[in-house]
Amino acid sequence: MALGSLEGEVMRACWDAQVSLTVREALDRLNADRPRPLAYTTVMTVMSRLAEKGVLHREPRGRGYAYAPAVADEAALAVHDVLKTHGDAAVAHFAAQASLDPTLRDRLRRLLEDSP
Repeated sequence: MALGSLEGEVMRACWDAQVSLTVREALDRLNADRPRPLAYTTVMTVMSRLAEKGVLHREPRGRGYAYAPAVADEAALAVHDVLKTHGDAAVAHFAAQASLDPTLRDRLRRLLEDSP
């Protein structure tokens, strides 16, 4: 799944935080270096859509939600997308490629285990 530029920024903020973030916490991180600040509702919509796509977990916190990455990093996101689109054929292809390199095979195994 190709992420839009703002979706990518939100995911990077969540990965960098290494803890679940509320919309307000993500907004503060995103607006820290931005000349024109994003609106709260914009970030809320993006995070909600990322949760619907399965790349963020959403859990109730107070009157809102906190969000945490459902995938470990951008590589895991790519594996998640390929598996969602191509299923078993993708796993077979990855396995064939990974059989040549034990490090790659271990990385693939971790990515597959982390994939939602």
